Amino acid sequence: MPWIVPSVIPLPPDFTAFDPGSSIPCDTFSSYTRHLPHWRLPHAAYFVTFRLADSIPRATLAEIQREAEEWRNKGPLSDLELEEWREFQRGRLRKLERLLDEGHGECLLRESKNRQAVVKALHHFEGERTEMLAYVVMPNHVHVLCRLRGGFELEKACRSWKSFTGRNIQHHLGRKGTLWQDENFDRIIRDEAHYQATVRYIAKNPLKAGLQEHEASVWFCKSIQDANSQTPRRDI
Repeated sequence: MPWIVPSVIPLPPDFTAFDPGSSIPCDTFSSYTRHLPHWRLPHAAYFVTFRLADSIPRATLAEIQREAEEWRNKGPLSDLELEEWREFQRGRLRKLERLLDEGHGECLLRESKNRQAVVKALHHFEGERTEMLAYVVMPNHVHVLCRLRGGFELEKACRSWKSFTGRNIQHHLGRKGTLWQDENFDRIIRDEAHYQATVRYIAKNPLKAGLQEHEASVWFCKSIQDANSQTPRRDI
């Protein structure tokens, strides 16, 4: 296998930590919930996953969404119920990640040209709107570790990535219609250990799925590359 798992993972400069256990993390913290919870904190690092529309079987996704709706309909939760809700959220994300790694759907990103459209989009506004830290483009989904610049919003970054790649890939395939699932999974990186675990998760994703080098693309920022004597690669 050609995949490299970094052994040294330095934190990016001016890293902003986040304590999810705080009752009020800070006055700039915000959150909202659709099918999934989304937390926002300026200058924080985010782990984001967006996936192709056919990457999770519809029946499975509908069941997950039904369970989440049942929780929301319960109204205010007790402390015990709140902890059960958080465990449900964690379990749901683990289930979704496992389903993604099973390789459902057409897996259009297995083709190099389609992956390159994603890589190009991720780097297009780097240094202006985003700071890329690491990513992996898998056959049916994408994991991104990044920070936002200049007050740019994560939702807008994700819409830009998906809009550009959706048009590009569908044109390449001679198709029209929706390419990506609308909602993204995202988490704020809590601390150094979480950051390092996320980088390693990204690095190990193709290994876990048993993919060859031509079936996925992995990239790390310069500080990680330098710490592990790696050369930047965007062409796989």
